Amino acid sequence: MVHFHLGKILKIIKPDKDVISSDSSVQVIVEMWDENQMVLGVEAGIARQIKVHDVVLVDYNPLPGVAQPIPKQQIVKIVRGKQGKDCWELFKKYHAEKKNKSGEDPQAPGISYSR
Repeated sequence: MVHFHLGKILKIIKPDKDVISSDSSVQVIVEMWDENQMVLGVEAGIARQIKVHDVVLVDYNPLPGVAQPIPKQQIVKIVRGKQGKDCWELFKKYHAEKKNKSGEDPQAPGISYSR
């Protein structure tokens, strides 16, 4: 099963004069569609193109070769423009409807480790 999670970039953390790093990797603070916030790594191939407010896909597939399923939690795609806006609104609508029905946050669909 292929599993991804949708998020929106709040802040970019990359090596510069205020961030001392042991490597050149880029991390971001992401608001997920279900209101969780996380710090996640960005795939090197798209790290220079990522911007605050971008809608992104996070790879939640299990790491290969690990007995216990541990999600990658790596940003692999940037979804901008109308498609990004539509995806974000679709998930936020789903979240609001589930929250209104139960009075509490909904369980994330998919694999249990995706939260």
